[in-house]
Amino acid sequence: MTSAPPPLITVRPDNQPRSSHRDPRKNVEINIGKACNNRCVFCIDGLPKAEDRSYMPWPQMQAELQRWYDEGYRSVGFLGGEPTTYPHIVEATRHARALGYTRVAIATNATKLRLAHFTDRLLEAGLTRVTVSMHGHTAALEDRLTRVPGNFDKKVAALRLLSERRRAGALPDGLSVNVVVNGWNAPHLLQIQRFFYEVVGVDDLRVNFIRPEGYAEGDADLTARYAVVVPQLVKAIALAEAHYRKVFTFGGFPMCVLPAALRRNHDLLSRTMGEYRDLSTACSIRSEGGDLVPPGRTPDPASWSQHVKSSVVHYDEAEGRARFSWQDRKRNDLKGHPSACARCGLAGVCEGVWKGYLEIWGDGEFHPVRLEDTALAPRGEARGAL
Repeated sequence: MTSAPPPLITVRPDNQPRSSHRDPRKNVEINIGKACNNRCVFCIDGLPKAEDRSYMPWPQMQAELQRWYDEGYRSVGFLGGEPTTYPHIVEATRHARALGYTRVAIATNATKLRLAHFTDRLLEAGLTRVTVSMHGHTAALEDRLTRVPGNFDKKVAALRLLSERRRAGALPDGLSVNVVVNGWNAPHLLQIQRFFYEVVGVDDLRVNFIRPEGYAEGDADLTARYAVVVPQLVKAIALAEAHYRKVFTFGGFPMCVLPAALRRNHDLLSRTMGEYRDLSTACSIRSEGGDLVPPGRTPDPASWSQHVKSSVVHYDEAEGRARFSWQDRKRNDLKGHPSACARCGLAGVCEGVWKGYLEIWGDGEFHPVRLEDTALAPRGEARGAL
């Protein structure tokens, strides 16, 4: 009798707060290679090696989709680089649906999705969600951030086409725009929000704080302080709730930099903060094994300057792939935990601070928060409300 194969990853218990707003489907994001037709100034991949830009072979993709499906995953996303450049993206979408995945998504810069014949092929293959990376409300800002002239017009055309297809019944799991907030676009966040909601007609907007790695590593100009961004974020949340009445979520913001009024409003926090909304996500990426912790070593989550390697990555040497829980990877490897975190009552929700941010600005702005001063405490213990 043969024994069952070991699980692809180990997910640490309670690595996400419980939430009724989270899609219950287990999600896996599969990286198809790091080739991309944009050159975003904040790209975390920087200048990938030639082998990293190479595409995932089709037989390997088929096997990878089967593995995750067999472990109970029913949502799959395709990541790059740029997944629309993958020669097998239509086949991968169709194969995922044939296996039984009920949610199939791509995270894309969408420039190729302005082409109706290509977009319709993907939709006919079974694509159910598209997340478009777009970061400016003007051609000057968007093209400067992505370093490709003409990008803005191509992305707007793609979003309008996708919105039209969605109104006709396609993309049942949604069409979203993902904005990486940085020092260049943060002052324009409200104009960016208005542009996507009112001009383009998107009804789902995600704002992620810049992760200062790759091209953006050590760049204080691109990496705005939280104190600069949070006031704009709060206004955007209020406008989405009271005026636009559309979906608005955010990620990459530690709990202590958010205003106390937001922390006291559990309903609003759980509907807008990524830790409550994001699917439980595994990742599968091409790797040479450099993310592993050497035997006998344990990474120190309080260190953000040594770039210690991971204890949560499962490396498959035969396949040349690293697999891990995204929530565990962020909390244990990619984010640091200043000394204030040890005295904070919100560690069960908050993942910490991007290490690249701490390397630029240090940890002086972070402070512990008492659980009883928030709406996250057991009923009757929280103080105040909006």
